[in-house]
Amino acid sequence: MKPSSHKAVAIVGLGAVLPDAPNVAAFWQNLTGGKYSITDVPVERWDPALYYDPDPKVPDKSYSRIGGWVRDFDWNPLKWKLPIPPKVGDAMDLTQKWAIMAAREALLDYGFPDRNKLDGERTAVILGNAMGGDTHLYTASRILFPEYAVALSKAGHFSELPKELRESILQEFRDRVGDRFPLITEDTMPGELSNIIAGRIAALFNFRGPNYVADAACASAMAAINAAIEGLEEYDFDAVLTGGIDANMSASTYVKFSKIGALSGSGTRPYAAGADGFVMGEGAAVFLLKRLEDAEKAGDRIYAVIRGIGGSSDGKGKGITAPNPIGQKLAVQRAWHNAGIDPGKVNLIEGHGTSTAVGDMVELQCLDEVFAQYNIPRQSVALGSVKSNIGHLKGAAGAAGILKAALCLTHKTLVPSLNFNSPNPNIDFNNSPFYVNTATRAWESNGDGIRRAGVSAFGFGGTNFHTVLEAFVPGHIQHDQQTRVYMSETPPTTPAPAGALKAPLRGALVLGGDSEQAILARLEKIHQAAGQGQAPPPAPPEEQDLRAPLRLVIDYGDAAELAQKCDKAHKALQGNNPAAWKMLRTQGIFLGKGPAPKVAFLYTGQGSQYVNMLKELQAADPLVTDTFREADDIMKPLIPRPLSSYIFINSNDPSDLKQADHALRQTEITQPAVLTVDLALTRLLAAYGMSPDMVMGHSLGEYGALVAAGALPFADALKAVSARGTEMAKVSVADNGLMAACFGPLEEIEKIINTVEGYVVIANINSNSQAVIGGA
Repeated sequence: MKPSSHKAVAIVGLGAVLPDAPNVAAFWQNLTGGKYSITDVPVERWDPALYYDPDPKVPDKSYSRIGGWVRDFDWNPLKWKLPIPPKVGDAMDLTQKWAIMAAREALLDYGFPDRNKLDGERTAVILGNAMGGDTHLYTASRILFPEYAVALSKAGHFSELPKELRESILQEFRDRVGDRFPLITEDTMPGELSNIIAGRIAALFNFRGPNYVADAACASAMAAINAAIEGLEEYDFDAVLTGGIDANMSASTYVKFSKIGALSGSGTRPYAAGADGFVMGEGAAVFLLKRLEDAEKAGDRIYAVIRGIGGSSDGKGKGITAPNPIGQKLAVQRAWHNAGIDPGKVNLIEGHGTSTAVGDMVELQCLDEVFAQYNIPRQSVALGSVKSNIGHLKGAAGAAGILKAALCLTHKTLVPSLNFNSPNPNIDFNNSPFYVNTATRAWESNGDGIRRAGVSAFGFGGTNFHTVLEAFVPGHIQHDQQTRVYMSETPPTTPAPAGALKAPLRGALVLGGDSEQAILARLEKIHQAAGQGQAPPPAPPEEQDLRAPLRLVIDYGDAAELAQKCDKAHKALQGNNPAAWKMLRTQGIFLGKGPAPKVAFLYTGQGSQYVNMLKELQAADPLVTDTFREADDIMKPLIPRPLSSYIFINSNDPSDLKQADHALRQTEITQPAVLTVDLALTRLLAAYGMSPDMVMGHSLGEYGALVAAGALPFADALKAVSARGTEMAKVSVADNGLMAACFGPLEEIEKIINTVEGYVVIANINSNSQAVIGGA
């Protein structure tokens, strides 16, 4: 499979608030140091004396009181110059605060706003969260006081008390509830709604792209990232803050999970013997994503590249909360298929790894079945789970896994999965491609030298996602693999001469290589030959030269000039002086680095035509000659004489030229003539290795753009513009009026024409500073 940029997305900014890690740097330090961040519940969150009992059968109690808790974080919007009034901040759930903190860190990490800019109109915020946070539970407890009061009033012994005493007790009860739970204000609901998590960030940083929150249970963050990538692929926006946040660690959540039997009361140990349930965790991880080609073009720091993501549903299974191997396998297979990468090239799997005996076994069974068929050596692919460090972040779990994998790729380091003392007895690691990595060590590349990782997140309700990441290697991915249009996709009715789409390139030397040393080695040989009067024979440019990471191009007339310019290029390459290349450009010597820049073709409308346009090319180049001959054949039934006869004449007599110009200006002739010239030039440029990455057209030029894009055959386009021109020519009025192109601010143009007597209007707005006016 060849690498393409169709789904390649760059991670250009990182932010996090996690257990024992108020930022990304601290998180990475904890990972490499093998820190275990699972502790007892802080009493300020909930009191174990009220809600904990080691007996799972006791009603309304949790048999677990451990978790990965975010204890210390510096919430200081005033210091950060964020417009969040204290009373608004007091009403905000932890999910919103942590999301803002992580998003801010990701933006600052990217360099926003001082070093790198973002177009607010084209920046989105898409985050994952499940069930909101805990604040709504506390406000609901305050609102529900009347229910408690009624229940107390109906208690037999309470109703026997004197009325005055009952009222006093109820009032004190009400006051105690009021002191314990927050007052309901206009800031309460916005402070606890999950969708506002994304809305807060969009509002604070004035981002006007889509903002919303995805809920896919424990796969919420990865569902959000999936939506973010789709939006980038479809060019709905150009940058997106995405990831996941979870602060749902209330006593009620612990009790409910306990009644499912899902929690561990002893600790988290993914894929290991003794795994008896997951340990809940909380926190936020946020990424700033851009299309890879945009990030490379901008020179952004790129932590890792997301190559593909796959999702699935379990469908019908044993139960709504039971893992289903069919769904998990589909998600993994689809991710690698979407990435366009051979799954046999995987180096690391950051698994879902919840530390449940059955869940871990099912996950490894799926991974073995997917990857074993690619002849991967046994125990050669590292396996781990960040849940061994910080617990299961539920809605943010996928974001934590991707953050870990991205950091491992960036630092070329594998970090330990903790508490793996002996393997789960139901998992046969001896015959598996995977092994659980238990130490911090260098990540050695293999195969093609590109480090790759897969990250899984599976959620309650049977929702599954898997993401494929790889290390960023400049120039590894050719951005035009999927999007570039070649003119051969729209073959002419009259076939071009053999080899016409690979025409010899005369007077231009194109050399490509991986380094300056590689370029110098090739240049020296050509320099030596040119010094002896031998220039390279005309030949089509090689695709590998055009797309190499480093490219040297020299324009020359003969061998002597080539020798002279080779000498200058040689000195500039050895001198490593960027300023020298700016001067050499004026002499026809060019050096290109990194991905080749994009090329756009803009096709003109009527008014650009003139007699004998492209006459020299038509006589000299067979490809151009054949294009005009093809147009003549297509137009033969539609106009009185060959189309080319309206364009080319062999007379210099002024009256003949004037008469020819008049004939060419007739719109039924102008339109097919301009389209033919457009296509002749497009085909000629394609023959020399220059095809557009994007095409646009102005008015009539839209037809040229459609043909160049392969969306409309040349013959159909010629017939369409001929009919268009013929019908336009039939319009007859007493005064045809006139048009004029005006350059200047639109507001000024409009003010001026409003002062003109008679009929004159802006007929066409071409840009903010150029318009066409028409009138009579």
